[in-house]
Amino acid sequence: MPSWNDEEMSTEEECEVVSMDMGLMEEPDTTVEPLFCGQLELAHPKCILHQLRPIKRVAFEGPVTGRRFYGCPVQENCVNCGVVEWVDGPWPNVLQRCLCKLWEMFHEQNFGRVQDKEKFEKELARLKSGHERELAKLRTENDKLCIEYTKLVDDVSKMFDWQDGRVDKKVYQKQVEEEELEKKKELEEKAMLEVQMEKLKLAKEQRCILQSQADIIKNTRKAMKAVEVDRDVLKKEKAKLELVVAELLKEGYGSKEKLEQIKAILES
Repeated sequence: MPSWNDEEMSTEEECEVVSMDMGLMEEPDTTVEPLFCGQLELAHPKCILHQLRPIKRVAFEGPVTGRRFYGCPVQENCVNCGVVEWVDGPWPNVLQRCLCKLWEMFHEQNFGRVQDKEKFEKELARLKSGHERELAKLRTENDKLCIEYTKLVDDVSKMFDWQDGRVDKKVYQKQVEEEELEKKKELEEKAMLEVQMEKLKLAKEQRCILQSQADIIKNTRKAMKAVEVDRDVLKKEKAKLELVVAELLKEGYGSKEKLEQIKAILES
């Protein structure tokens, strides 16, 4: 038959209970306790890094829940020394396991609430989106029905007025003229739009033509520069040949008639 100590050891291995000693450690989460709060009045102990009097705190995390301790007073934008000294000793192993189990149940329940909240928000967003789409469709259909109803009422009123003979011919003629004038204005606006579109097309084509002309002029200038370079080279070669022919004529080499013909060709 297993002893109580064996059962404690197996349970400790399963729950991984951490037994807190009276030494220093990282400061756990805390809770407000009016009977144990404020700064320590005694000169000792002090926090290691800052050498300041610690603050009375009550742990609210894991197996150390409810244990009182003295903590570092530096909390924001600085290095915290952690637990300076524990006031209460470690809880019994059974109590530590119970606290671990309670915290585990709390986190599981809290996680479940978070998941339920996310699912609810997604479902609410989906329903809201569908409701907005349906509402937009209904509004569009309602607007169409209102317009059709207004036209129908106007037509029925005109029909009854015409049948009763209470419609003045001049008024009717004026209405017809106004309708024709509106149609004429619409046609004129369409024609103006078409003219503007044609102008835009012509302007675009003109820009293309001007760009093509600019490219042609640019290429022509490049070609003329190349021709001028070739012409200068030929002039230099011609001058050299004239010098050679002149020297040959002076020295009497070759046929003078042929040299005279070559000289005439060069001079022409």
